[in-house]
Amino acid sequence: MPYVLYGGRYALRDVRSSNCMPTLTVDRVGHHFGRLLLFRQLSMSMNGGDTLAVTGANGAGKSTLLRILAGILTPRAGTVTLTVDGTTVPDEEYPLHTGLVAPAVGVYGELTARENLRFLAQARGLASADQRIEAVLERVGLATRADDRVAAYSSGMRQRVKYATALLADPPLLLLDEPAANLDAAGRDMVASIVAEQQARNQLLVVATNRADEADRHDRQLRIEDHR
Repeated sequence: MPYVLYGGRYALRDVRSSNCMPTLTVDRVGHHFGRLLLFRQLSMSMNGGDTLAVTGANGAGKSTLLRILAGILTPRAGTVTLTVDGTTVPDEEYPLHTGLVAPAVGVYGELTARENLRFLAQARGLASADQRIEAVLERVGLATRADDRVAAYSSGMRQRVKYATALLADPPLLLLDEPAANLDAAGRDMVASIVAEQQARNQLLVVATNRADEADRHDRQLRIEDHR
């Protein structure tokens, strides 16, 4: 459920009640680190229900592109526009409408899974999140371990916490960087179910992967090297 601002705090709204699908427009986006060019003149558009696999070698820029699409990194050139319910999401609210699962996304090991989600909800000014927190913990298979410190979790369980943080607001745009990393068979089934749900609800999904079998499951593919 994306955020809607009410009196300075964000409340959850059920996207399934909306008749308008989100759209994502990427217009001539480029990025580089110093003299290292990752990609340039990258343009594409997505409508609700679309899934996209970003492919390429390690270090080619897949993770950088996902961080740009998540609104946590500003591209060197070009623009990214997300619309929800027919309205363009302003820059200051953009990250609130996205969910990112990536190796670079951190969780607090000294906190429990439930405390991590409560902290995130408070930091983002999310009102009335308790019910959603419990639902997300159940969704990622952590309900019975929600009060254990994350530092005591296995790598696979920490990956599930990252999914919980990404799903907390039921985002219109979900971004998964190497989505099956550290997950066992049950965890990979969880990811497949989340992907299917995102598409069935006419939301947007972008996955970064260098696995051909994983990329082939999505509607479209974008090879990052083609935009260097």
